[in-house]
Amino acid sequence: MADIHRLPEEGQVLEEASAWMARLQAEDVTAEEKARFQAWCSAHPLHRRVIEDLTGILNRFAAVRPLVSAVAFGQSMNETAARAEADQARARRRRYRLAWAAALTGVLVGFGLFVYLRPIRGRTYVTAIGEHATVSLPDGSTLELDGDSRARVDFSTRYRIVHLERGEAFFKVMHNARWPFWVVGGGSWVRDVGTAFNVRLGASGMQVTVSQGTVKVGAIAPLLQTIPFQNVVLSHVTALSVLTAGNQADVSGTTVKIETLSPPQLADAISWRAQTLYFENAPLFEVAQELSRYTKLRLVVTNEQLRELPVAGTFDASPQGVETFLAMLNQGLGLTVHREAHQVVIGPARETAN
Repeated sequence: MADIHRLPEEGQVLEEASAWMARLQAEDVTAEEKARFQAWCSAHPLHRRVIEDLTGILNRFAAVRPLVSAVAFGQSMNETAARAEADQARARRRRYRLAWAAALTGVLVGFGLFVYLRPIRGRTYVTAIGEHATVSLPDGSTLELDGDSRARVDFSTRYRIVHLERGEAFFKVMHNARWPFWVVGGGSWVRDVGTAFNVRLGASGMQVTVSQGTVKVGAIAPLLQTIPFQNVVLSHVTALSVLTAGNQADVSGTTVKIETLSPPQLADAISWRAQTLYFENAPLFEVAQELSRYTKLRLVVTNEQLRELPVAGTFDASPQGVETFLAMLNQGLGLTVHREAHQVVIGPARETAN
């Protein structure tokens, strides 16, 4: 397992600090959030320095607040900003421009002038073939990415959204009923407020497996799929089903197929986290597709009858596990395994091939 560790980048820290300051000014801020904020400040000296700088800026705003009217608010902010930044170098002013926008949003919320808060720019995490990575998210939740996966994280003071663009991920979500956590991918979505669940994208849609707590799943209308999810999340998505611990749902369009898993089946469904893959009578083409994430080889099943051939077995989530799988097909089931450069074509036994 390879954990992702990143040194703090000033631009990212500014965004996170601005989001924290806006959140801390909200009326519904919780003691738990305040504690997480203090932990964030203590995580790195740069965090605390940026918070102190932004606090100084907001204090300057507070000093002139009685003189600010709603009509002239923007102009007064600009003048205050100019005075506060007069002694700063040009380069630093540019770095702080984004933080200013988010910090001003927090002030505007205090005046009751804004009902919608802009999101923090998304950060994308990608794993290579065969790689397994764990990411700590700003809210205290964790995201585990399987091999050949890609996820984009967008947080604001209104929502937490992870766009799973390909592959598979396991989520352990920090509870916050007022700050729902969404996972979006393949035209479907999952909503959660504090639990643990697995999401896998496949050719036919999204598969959701819940190991703890409760989640809702649903679909995004095709006409809305080109619109940023946060713009439609509150009014244009409808829950199709509610899943509890032990449930597994295959979501394809507006169709949801739900199965209740036994504890051993549940463990097998998320066994990739332990670098193991377990299949029980899964179609051959799905097994080939899944194992392709752990090798540079592209596994292809061209024969239509073979595509649905049920396959069972346990394999390592690694190139060696893929080779074991191919050997089982060839030596155990008598299928042909033809290698062409970086592609492996799986076909019927030679004596039955057309």
